Amino acid sequence: MDRVLDVHARILRERMGDCRITSEAVLHEMVFRANLVLACIPRAALVFYLLCAYPPFREGNEETAAALSGEILLAGGYRMTGDPAGLDDLAAGIHAFTIEQEDIERWFRENTRESVRR
Repeated sequence: MDRVLDVHARILRERMGDCRITSEAVLHEMVFRANLVLACIPRAALVFYLLCAYPPFREGNEETAAALSGEILLAGGYRMTGDPAGLDDLAAGIHAFTIEQEDIERWFRENTRESVRR
């Protein structure tokens, strides 16, 4: 959970936003559920979905979701190759109830590639 808070604080500090938590329970649930998913693409998709669908922060939830998803993918040896605007479209779809977690996972699979390992 500390990593989530660090990423969120960094993002909001850059734009001088309000980084207060509105629901610590939602944040704990997201971290708990994400830790149950071993594969990085489904985990990144879940984190993105949960942070957008059940926002635990006053603002910056979508940006934090995108940053954390990217970190999860990088840690698993993947990098995003798709247009970052696609993440904005996914977040808008979540808010409009037209995008489900499976749609996000499919987008991540189609828009990520394995990184070259050294």
